Amino acid sequence: MTQSKTNVFEELGFFPEEAENLRIRSDLMISLRKLIRSNQWTLEIAAENLRTPIDCVENLMAGDIDRFQVEQLITMLTHGGMKVQVEIVAVA
Repeated sequence: MTQSKTNVFEELGFFPEEAENLRIRSDLMISLRKLIRSNQWTLEIAAENLRTPIDCVENLMAGDIDRFQVEQLITMLTHGGMKVQVEIVAVA
């Protein structure tokens, strides 16, 4: 196994725009999962704290990326007490 130097989703054949969206959603989901695990929240407590249904938390923990949009994930992180910052960089 080797670490990708570019967007792994692009390497898997996704168009650049979709690959970037998938990368962003993946990063946000990983942050949410870390938040849940570091606080040792049960599914019920996570759902309450993130203000989302339990089945949404189950999908999150299962890594079901297709069920989430960027805005939804940012909202959940904010409800969980996190601050989300966006960085935009030019590509060569």
